[in-house]
Amino acid sequence: MGYLAGTTIGFALTLIFIKLASVKSSPIVSNLIFTAVAATVQFTVFLYYKFKGAPLSITTEGLTLSAIGGLFLGIYTITLFLTFSEIPISKASPVIYAGAILLASCFGILCLHEAMSWQKIVGLALLITGLFFVFSR
Repeated sequence: MGYLAGTTIGFALTLIFIKLASVKSSPIVSNLIFTAVAATVQFTVFLYYKFKGAPLSITTEGLTLSAIGGLFLGIYTITLFLTFSEIPISKASPVIYAGAILLASCFGILCLHEAMSWQKIVGLALLITGLFFVFSR
């Protein structure tokens, strides 16, 4: 649970600083700085685990999927900075993340054969309803 709380807080702070940075300087330059610092932090953590002797398994399929995911992460961060430079975070964030949850959930159910339950259906319906209320004014 600690990782979940830390991830949630870290993600919220990331969004806040992306919004602040994207309106104070070029979104493209801000994105470059953000990703360079993030890569430095990630590389430092990698080295820590490597020197600690932790097992770091590597497969061709894992590397390929990571590279494809990295491509999409790069596209996502660029478009996120550009979006936040033009649209209020209170409007853009719900659309981006609710849409991502809907797409990822559908992918999980249809392609990864994850279980579908009435709770998931209600949750997704509430998500869509929430988006309606965010934009209904």
